[in-house]
Amino acid sequence: MFKGITSLISKFSNRILDIEDSLPPRGLESLLEYRAINLSSKDLDDFLLKLRSKHLVNHIIVTDLDGIVIGSTDKDLKEGFKSAAMYNYINSEVKDLSIILIESKGWQIIFKNNNKVYFIKANDNLTRIEVQALVNDLENYLKFIK
Repeated sequence: MFKGITSLISKFSNRILDIEDSLPPRGLESLLEYRAINLSSKDLDDFLLKLRSKHLVNHIIVTDLDGIVIGSTDKDLKEGFKSAAMYNYINSEVKDLSIILIESKGWQIIFKNNNKVYFIKANDNLTRIEVQALVNDLENYLKFIK
C-alpha cells in the first residue's frame, strides 16, 4: 500500500511539476557539455586569453621580478608593475612565500615561479593545485616559444 501511494505521488509530481531526474535541468545543457579548449597559439597574449577561458579566471598577468610585463590579458602595464612590487614587498617581510591570496573585489592571487611573478584575478578562490596547473600550462608554453 505504501509503495502504491509513493508511486501515485511520483506520477502526480512528474506531470504537474514537470520533474524528471533523468534529464538535466532545462537551459543548462550547454553548460554541462564538455568543450575542449585549443590552447595552441603563436602569440602570448592570445594564449593567455585562451588560458583564461580554460581556467575560468578574469585576468592573468606575467611579469619578471622587476615588474616588466611579459604577457597580460589586461593591457594595464601599471597592474603588472604593482603586482611584482607587492610580491617583492610581502616577500621581504615574510620570507619563502609560496602563494599570496588577497580577497578584494574577488580574489587576487600572486605566485612566483622560475623568476616570474604571476598575478591572477578570479571571482572565486583557486586552490594551490589549480594555480599550479595554470602556471604549468603557461611555463610549458613559454618554454615552447623560446
